[in-house]
Amino acid sequence: MASAPASLVRALTESLFERMDQKKVFRWLTLDMAIFIAVNAALISRFGHTLAGLGSITPLRLLVLSLAAYRASNILSNEVVTKPLRAPFVDEVEKDGKVIEQPKQSGFLGATGLLIYCPSCTGVWIAAALAYCFAFWPDRTFVVALFLAMSAVERILAAALGWFKGNPR
Repeated sequence: MASAPASLVRALTESLFERMDQKKVFRWLTLDMAIFIAVNAALISRFGHTLAGLGSITPLRLLVLSLAAYRASNILSNEVVTKPLRAPFVDEVEKDGKVIEQPKQSGFLGATGLLIYCPSCTGVWIAAALAYCFAFWPDRTFVVALFLAMSAVERILAAALGWFKGNPR
């Protein structure tokens, strides 16, 4: 499944968010942000000495890890292979004759579905996970990141080729 342009994803996410019970969703999104901050603060506090090595990361490794985070977030948010992971958080609905996924309408599952459905949102969590993994297991993490980065470059080239052919993905 090809990834949608960022503006389309943003518009769809905003449209879905408008239909949700915003007060309930805001509470869960706030909790998500609080958990993200607390987890990172705890990890940085506990493993700051190990994480300090990330300050000397080379530009090439940073590029590879960045492309890996981009591709992994896209896989989680959009690809068919991760549909079972998204299933508890989304409903399948028919729209314009096609069956599509949309986040559940309220509560924890709806807020989580909204976050999972958003590649930019999942990208932050995945980037953090990659950074921590790279700090502790640089060689192993880099190999996995390299595979994902190569896949990201392939997707970017396919989208560019489609754009040049007048068939944007």
